[in-house]
Amino acid sequence: MTDILELGSFIREGGFASYMVVIVAIVAAGIAVERWIRIQFQYSINSRAFMAKLKKYILSDNIDRAISLCNSKNQALLPRVLKAGLTRAKDSTPDIQNAIDEATLEVMPKLEARALYLPTFANLATLIGLFGTILGLILAFKSSGEAVDAVSRQQFLQKSIAIAMHTTALGIFCAIPMLLVHAVLQSKINSIIADIDQYSVKLINLLSASQKVGGLKTSSEGGAEEDAAAGD
Repeated sequence: MTDILELGSFIREGGFASYMVVIVAIVAAGIAVERWIRIQFQYSINSRAFMAKLKKYILSDNIDRAISLCNSKNQALLPRVLKAGLTRAKDSTPDIQNAIDEATLEVMPKLEARALYLPTFANLATLIGLFGTILGLILAFKSSGEAVDAVSRQQFLQKSIAIAMHTTALGIFCAIPMLLVHAVLQSKINSIIADIDQYSVKLINLLSASQKVGGLKTSSEGGAEEDAAAGD
């Protein structure tokens, strides 16, 4: 409780600029929490384990089960992209690629939404802190000239310097965690994008290989039927 009161006093001594920094920090904190929940718990998935199950269904030519697996993880982004390719499993490789590319373009904005605001808010908090510093120095020079005695002059200087120092410190204090959180979120975003790129290519290769194997089986069966007809 004492720490909260000291923090409140620290903010009050910074004046108007400090309140602006606090507002920016609250908005940034809300964005950071929302992005972390969505990216970590909604958009992410154990991609290696998921792809292993998907590969098993594809190799057994059970595309419907593979699509059902993607539907069971429809909140995650990787299954959404791979599902788009699976729905075109019997089509040509370029068609599968186009479907995956289209799905990727659809999910990317959801993944990157609002995360780029964090470094902007960090810069804004720092600039507001510097604005408070300049404002405090202006008040210091103005007040010292208007003071009628040394005691009043000292009080004005202390108050003005407090505004200058408190707003600068508060702006930097808020900007540091914003940049740190953005770096962590960006790393997670890049990891999901890398998984989408990697496993999309693997899916295309699996589906192409399955189509070729199916074609070979059909040709072999056709040749066997022709041999049997010739024998008759």
